[in-house]
Amino acid sequence: MVRLLLFKALMAFFFALSLFVQSLSAQVRGTIVGPGAERYPIAVSLLRNLGPGEDRGGLSEGIADLIARDLTLSGWFRVLDRSAYIEHPQKSGITLGSFDFRDWSVIGAEGLVKGGYNLQGDELTVELRLFDVYQGKPIVGKKYTGKAKDFRRIAHKFADEIILQFTGTPGAFNSRITYVSNAGGRFKQVYVAHLDGSEKTQITKDPTINLFPSWNPDGRSILYSTYGYRERAPGLYLFNLFTGKDTKLVSGSGLNLGGRWSPDGKFIAMTLERQGNVDIYLLDQTGKVVRRLTEDPAIDVSPAWSPDGDRLAFVSSRSGSPQIYVMELANGKARRLTYSGGYNTSPTWSPTGDKIAYTGRVSGRFHIFTVRAQGGDPEQITFSSGDNEDPSWSPDGRFIAFTSNRSGRYQLYMMQAGGENQQRLTGSGGDDTNPSWSSRLE
Repeated sequence: MVRLLLFKALMAFFFALSLFVQSLSAQVRGTIVGPGAERYPIAVSLLRNLGPGEDRGGLSEGIADLIARDLTLSGWFRVLDRSAYIEHPQKSGITLGSFDFRDWSVIGAEGLVKGGYNLQGDELTVELRLFDVYQGKPIVGKKYTGKAKDFRRIAHKFADEIILQFTGTPGAFNSRITYVSNAGGRFKQVYVAHLDGSEKTQITKDPTINLFPSWNPDGRSILYSTYGYRERAPGLYLFNLFTGKDTKLVSGSGLNLGGRWSPDGKFIAMTLERQGNVDIYLLDQTGKVVRRLTEDPAIDVSPAWSPDGDRLAFVSSRSGSPQIYVMELANGKARRLTYSGGYNTSPTWSPTGDKIAYTGRVSGRFHIFTVRAQGGDPEQITFSSGDNEDPSWSPDGRFIAFTSNRSGRYQLYMMQAGGENQQRLTGSGGDDTNPSWSSRLE
């Protein structure tokens, strides 16, 4: 009887211990982005070739590498070195029960990404799964179909899905960045690319300076400013990515800078110089002026919309030096937002609406700051040597792309919204500046 009671007690203890371990594992996913959270150790296996042919496109490694890079860029995961993996990806299965979790727990993996692909002609099918190694169970699985060239998009989609499972919000890697680069010559041209630098497309090819590209909310077109090659005057142009058509919206003498679409895509806010005064105007989709938004003898530039479309952040010299202001569009009233620092510019509003990022000068160098949209003390989030400028929020509001010359030439970087995990995105050999992050792709 005593032995029976002791056995029952031991069983109850081990059952409770099992529940405790499972609870800890679940908590890892819940606190992966919490204060002091360590990077979650995850393995990303090469994909298994499920088709009859050879891996002629390097899809097995290509998809795995892209997922691993996205997870690393997020700052929330520590992707384990592939040289430590034990199993052979082309001999092991990709479904529960067709591989041994011990091969992954022994190398310290807590999460595991496995998958397979089938390429028939140009038709690609990819299966991807995320597993919890400690609990020995699947977390999520997805099946994607497309063309062979779509493998990058598929990898970014599943990386976003992994981030969703761990944080409750999809990632922002199935998106693109438009930016300016002189890598192709002495003129600044507008480019579009994925965050990994793939599918890089040159939008402008005029022998002139092109600046300040920004996305239409639906991600189908790009506004940019150009300096007078076609019309012999500065202008605002709209490039449609799907048709390849370039449309002039605004042209004329004086400044015509920095067009930004409203969140509903119905209006454009931009800087125009009229009768010697530089102010911000509201335009319709065709470039026709709807109304003048600022009427101050000072210089007013760099409009940035709030997510609800009710307010604009902008830069004005009305206090004697460039500072950030916020205007209520309903009544035209503007309030000063920044008071520290003698030169603050390039505001951009977080998609969540709570913060504004901007560039400020500190001890002769430019750095990125964030400040609450309602006002308060700013927070400096870059501290590296060199200049750090041109912030642009990711569509989920958890990352910021920016420009830095910390390594010599200006290149694009990204970081978490608090400044953590700063990593370089481009290395074109030229100067890459003016990033603008798109909405999520379909």
